[in-house]
This record gives sequence, C-alpha cells and structure tokens, in this order.
Amino acid sequence: MSVIKNITDITWVELHEMDKEKTVLFQTIAPVEEHSHHLPLGTDIFEGEYWRKNAIALLSERLPDFTFLSMPPLPVACAGATGFYGNIYYKPQTVKLIVKELLENVVSWGIKHTVLIASHADPVHLIAVERACDEVNTVHGVCSISPMGTIFSADELGINSEVPKSVIEIEQRYPNDFHAGWIETSNMLDIASELVKNCYHVLPDIEISEHEMMSSACVISKMSQYGHLGFPRLADRLLGSKLNQNMAANLAMATLAFVERKNYQQYCHNFLYDRIKI
Repeated sequence: MSVIKNITDITWVELHEMDKEKTVLFQTIAPVEEHSHHLPLGTDIFEGEYWRKNAIALLSERLPDFTFLSMPPLPVACAGATGFYGNIYYKPQTVKLIVKELLENVVSWGIKHTVLIASHADPVHLIAVERACDEVNTVHGVCSISPMGTIFSADELGINSEVPKSVIEIEQRYPNDFHAGWIETSNMLDIASELVKNCYHVLPDIEISEHEMMSSACVISKMSQYGHLGFPRLADRLLGSKLNQNMAANLAMATLAFVERKNYQQYCHNFLYDRIKI
C-alpha cells in the first residue's frame, strides 16, 4: 500500500531512508491573486492542491509500492492583473530562479521524481516553471517535470485530455473563459463552496478574445472594477466536479508517464514555450 505524507510531517531520517526510485514529490506553485468579487485570493492554490490530492489517490492504485510526498504550496507566480488589492506577483526571472533553487535542494536529497503543479494558467508563469525544470534536468539528469502547461493547452498540442462532453459543449458556447469565469467558479463550487460569494450569479459577462489577451492594457481595461474575464453566472458545482476530476486524471496520467519515463516529453512544455523567452 502506498505511503502518502506531507514532507513537513516527517523527519530528515525518514526522508533519508526512503527508496528514492519509488518516491514522488509534488509541489504546487500558484499565486495569491484577485479572482473578481466572488472567489478567494487563493483560488489557484486551492485548485492545484485539490488536483494534487486527487491525482495522488489515482496514482496510489497504479503504484501501490510508491511513496507520495507533498510540499506546502509555494505562493510564487508572475501575472499581469495589476491594480487589484491582494495580488502578489514576481518577475518571470524570479519565479524561474526560485523554482530552480527549490529543485536543486530536492535533487540533493536524491529525489528522482518531482512534479510541479503550476495551477496558474498564465503562459509566462507556466513557461518560467518549465524552464527551471529544463535547466535543472540538463545539469542533474531528468528529475523534474511541470505538466500543467501542456494540460492547459492540450487542444493546441493535440493531446487527448478526455474532456467530458458536457464541458466541451459549454466551452463551445462560451469560449475564452480565462479568469474567474464559469470554469474557475465551477471548480471552486466543487472544492470549497463556502468560499464562493453568491454574487457570482449576477456578475456581468466580460468577453475577451485570445488576441486581446496578448495586450495587458486590454486585459486590465476589460476587467474594469470586477476582475474576471468570462462568464461566472454559468458556474455549476456538478460541472466543477467534472472539470476537477478531469484535471486530476490528466495530472495523474502525466505523472505516471514521467515516473515510468515513457512518452513523458509530451507533457514538458506549453504550446507557447518557443515564443516566450525568460
């Protein structure tokens, strides 16, 4: 039976004695950040931790002789939703440096499999984390992966993410739901409904195109005094359950591929990786 522990609960001796070939360490990396009038500042952290917990539950069935370790969430990220109270952002180079130094510490413990859960979907953040992995892997051999960039951009990369039909249908009717819209509000209704303010029912739709998302000035203008981009009024807890289950399943699939070192490369880079330099 697999062992599941938070690293803060064990001693250094216990860590030293673990079979490093059969130990996977997870680290959520996401910001404290505004999510409109209805969602908490820790939304991205809540999502990453929920997906991690459920992915480990799936993996423990496939890898019963493994140990799964979790680090405390790291509230470090880069983004551009400036002008709102509560945001804590870092420069992309800072994010990369922090993640790189974290991984170098983990490598020194002998851990062979570190999975970073960058649950904040800003491409710059995702790629900063991916580049940190690449730099550490180049020096120390393959020991880390950040798969969320590919999971978030599965369509662009041609990866089958097995999205439920009901999710696809609403995505087609209400696309470009980028921030604190129906997707994240549904997720949080499933994860911690008590933290979701009921005003999500009456918040306005804020529509923005992918092209407009490339302009930070346009993004800030569209967000206006609200802070969301999308359609929060359409949120539904059952929809959130399907979304969260799908994300956890994809995270588990990517982790398994990485642990077994079988076709894991498809999960290494966001589709914009070669276009964004950090």
